[in-house]
Amino acid sequence: MASTVEILDAVVQRLHLKLPQLAVEYFPENAKNYTLNHSLGALLVSYLGSQFDDTTDTGFIAQPRAIKISITVVVRQLNGRGGAIEVLDLARRAIVGFRPPDCKKIRAVSEKFLGQASGLWQYALDISTSGMLVEDTEVANEHPLTVVNYEEAP
Repeated sequence: MASTVEILDAVVQRLHLKLPQLAVEYFPENAKNYTLNHSLGALLVSYLGSQFDDTTDTGFIAQPRAIKISITVVVRQLNGRGGAIEVLDLARRAIVGFRPPDCKKIRAVSEKFLGQASGLWQYALDISTSGMLVEDTEVANEHPLTVVNYEEAP
């Protein structure tokens, strides 16, 4: 399974590839002091967390994992070309159906208006993908399958 950082890196790379006219960055650690330096706007990618299902009974830990990611749209205008609504549509189109490493295709979960401050409009596009969390185990500790035959044992 790809690490969370590898999955986020893939999302950032995909958005950068599909929307080169915008800045694509990780969500800032200090959001209150964030300054939009790009002339049009930015897409800020953040990890919201994961949900884990019960393990599959196979002798080792293998759990389905739902990975939640948010893309915050930050732009200087609300409507029209280059406005928040259009950028939200473009971001959704660019990311829905994209398949990060070791995951299923990304799906949209929700969108919400975050507000307007200092001339910047903000929306959040929450997305989700899923993969498997598999324990990191030493193969040498297991009893490897060495012979396969198609006969039933009595």
